[in-house]
Amino acid sequence: MKPGQNTFVALLDLLEVKHTKAFSNRYFNEHPHKYNLFGISKMLSDYGIENAGTRIADKEKDLFNIECPFIAHTGSDFAVVYKTPESPERDLERETPPLGGKGAIHYLWKGRKIELPVEKFTQSWSGVVLLVETTPDSIEPGYQVHRKKELLDTAQKAILALSGILIFGIAYLNHSLFTHLGISLLLLINLIGIYICYLLVLKQMHIHSQYADKICSLFKQSDCNNVLESEAAKLWGVFGWSEIGLGYFSANVSLLLFLPHTVSLLALINIMALPYSFWSVWYQKVKARQWCPLCLIVQVLLWGIFILNIIFDFIRLPVFDWVCIKEVLFVGCVFTGSILGFNLLIPKLSKGNGIEQVRQEINSLKANEKIFETLLAQQTQYEVSHADSQILFGNPDANLQITILTNPFCNPCARMHKRVEQLLKETKGEVCVQYILSSFNADLEYANKYLIAAWLKNRHCGLDPQSPENTCHCGLDPQSPERIFTNWFEKGKQLKEAFFSDMRLDMANPEIETEFQKHNAWKEKTQIRATPTILVNGCKLPDNYKIEDLRYFTEFELEQRHCEERSDEAIQKK
Repeated sequence: MKPGQNTFVALLDLLEVKHTKAFSNRYFNEHPHKYNLFGISKMLSDYGIENAGTRIADKEKDLFNIECPFIAHTGSDFAVVYKTPESPERDLERETPPLGGKGAIHYLWKGRKIELPVEKFTQSWSGVVLLVETTPDSIEPGYQVHRKKELLDTAQKAILALSGILIFGIAYLNHSLFTHLGISLLLLINLIGIYICYLLVLKQMHIHSQYADKICSLFKQSDCNNVLESEAAKLWGVFGWSEIGLGYFSANVSLLLFLPHTVSLLALINIMALPYSFWSVWYQKVKARQWCPLCLIVQVLLWGIFILNIIFDFIRLPVFDWVCIKEVLFVGCVFTGSILGFNLLIPKLSKGNGIEQVRQEINSLKANEKIFETLLAQQTQYEVSHADSQILFGNPDANLQITILTNPFCNPCARMHKRVEQLLKETKGEVCVQYILSSFNADLEYANKYLIAAWLKNRHCGLDPQSPENTCHCGLDPQSPERIFTNWFEKGKQLKEAFFSDMRLDMANPEIETEFQKHNAWKEKTQIRATPTILVNGCKLPDNYKIEDLRYFTEFELEQRHCEERSDEAIQKK
């Protein structure tokens, strides 16, 4: 597990911030700066959690005054401290001295709860902390949508589990298996085996499981990950033992439920599997020198099945006739199909985690300001300023100036506007988005003029474009310009001119035509026609970037020399 894993989600849990596990884990895993304090701070801010980083000068003294929980930088990693001892003065009042003389620090690290004496903790702690505090607005972005999806997924899993239980119960009752104690006990052990192997598969896929972690930490010298990631964890380098175990126990359950008379064949297969248990224990003790409690439980279950087979006299040599041969072939196919099926399925399921890792690596590269600056400087440079269009969202003085050529009747432009709204929300308006309006033909230019008129009216009324609650001095309650654009893209295209009928727009205002001609003049000067076209500080957004990626560059300033070089190249080509 890499540094910083689970730090963010663990802190959300401690702070009791409303969030969904699936989104929060994915958000953390795909964030380009998840392994540094800046990234964690940015993620917390996105969740509405106030935070501030600082360095503690006197670690042993001031540690007791920090309010929990907080994030502490330890070595090259981060830990979530959720409990510290009382101050030294209060410790003196205790009858029994606390651990280490000064108490113990309780913290979460890599998904595990750890307790260390203060002295040992301060030795590894750099003194850097990230202090956090929740507010009434602290919540996961898009929580309601994610929560509905989480509930739907939970419902689907519950229905699937219920269906499995019903199938199991019907088969169990139809064959009167409940009257045979031996078969019932075999089913119970094999079901436990399926669950334990499932936990092993989760470990193999690097998916966090609270129960798997608890079992794997039973012994001091135990680490399931070290054993599962060793070369011996796969048979011939292809079949993982966890997959083989899952296939084995699943085949046992299926055959016991639907063909209980094959129990003697299952007993023989169990005997053939027993030597594996000796090898597994030997490898963990001698080679790996680490114990995998989950693996040991599997070996115990194999021997438990063997003992039950002896007690209930299920071990019998078959009479090799044609009927027996068919049963042997069928049972062999069930086991082979089950093991091969899981072997093919699990890597495909693992791709989801691999994709998250790839996304994080790509995001790390894309969020690198030097890389972005280099790629941006290689793009075509266009002259653009606020004089070309007064339609500005966000902070007009922001370092990051985004210009978008948009068309009121363009469907991709409508989808782009939603993304622009989200960008402004995520960056808290600390970027400037400028719209320059285009059109398919002269007959549709009326929408451009109406939108310009609506914008100018709100500006003259003294409204903040980002504040839809404001009311103008004339007594009207107009929509914010951003909301007008949003409503237009959502339903105005169908209503056409009727959409603006209640806005009391003065279309005879000469400023409307002046602004409209500025937009057309910029299009003629740049010869850009495709919509939506995105420029960043005058340069076309590189092909590998999306507008959502610009949230990492709110303080970005493209070096002027690069812009001048690109402009000179363009002039020379002409």
